[in-house]
Amino acid sequence: METGQPFLMPNKNKILKNQDLSIHVFTDGFYFCTQSKIEYIPLVEDPQDFHKTLTEYLDYHSKENFNAFSLISFHNPSTFVPLSFFNKSFCEDYLCLYKKTKDYEIASYDTLEDYKQVNLYSFPQFISKVLKKSKINFGFHHYNTLLYKKILSLNSSNKFDYKIFIHLQFGAMDVFLLQKKCLKFNNCFKVSNTDDFLYYLFFVVEQFDIDTNNLELNFLGKMKSFTPFYEAVEQYHTNINFIDKDINHISDTAVHHAPFLAKYFS
Repeated sequence: METGQPFLMPNKNKILKNQDLSIHVFTDGFYFCTQSKIEYIPLVEDPQDFHKTLTEYLDYHSKENFNAFSLISFHNPSTFVPLSFFNKSFCEDYLCLYKKTKDYEIASYDTLEDYKQVNLYSFPQFISKVLKKSKINFGFHHYNTLLYKKILSLNSSNKFDYKIFIHLQFGAMDVFLLQKKCLKFNNCFKVSNTDDFLYYLFFVVEQFDIDTNNLELNFLGKMKSFTPFYEAVEQYHTNINFIDKDINHISDTAVHHAPFLAKYFS
């Protein structure tokens, strides 16, 4: 794969100093994310090119320049299972209720002890093999784990019984419905325009028979690229809030498939 990235140069150019490295992996490519820079590498040929690119990146920057390593999977949606009911022997069975795991994928999960939940998901097996070959202790998470921990950590008011948190990606939206800080619903929907966005949002409101006067909508971030979505819902609802809206001003986030999470590493 011809990446054409600036790090594909002679080794040991120690340009990064004591940073965290997080690799955000999507179905069509992956991002090398540090506090100072985001680099996108498309998977244009064999997915195994990920191994070559990771090796070249680490050789160029030198592993010693990083404090911590993590990998965030954006491949598939995930599903939450209460910790009290979770049995790791039945991961495949849990996933079958939500989506069919493909032959080249394996199941994994993140345990959220503080919230008594397990986030279950699947991802391509080759990624696990590449990380083992690197001999680096990568922390592995699903992006929904980051969103869940962020949302539950917010010290929001008790003015509304129902709160919907919306995370917009390019081509998708993640929806979390909370009733008095208790997660009632979570799903990821594919959206290509504001009509799709409004359809799925109203679908959730209708399914749970929510009084809109007792509902607050919370967008994670406020990105210029998603302005049409904000303006569309403002025609129907006034109780709207933006979480960490200043993240839009951080450099490089606009190039990320999921801009709000561009600087979230674990």
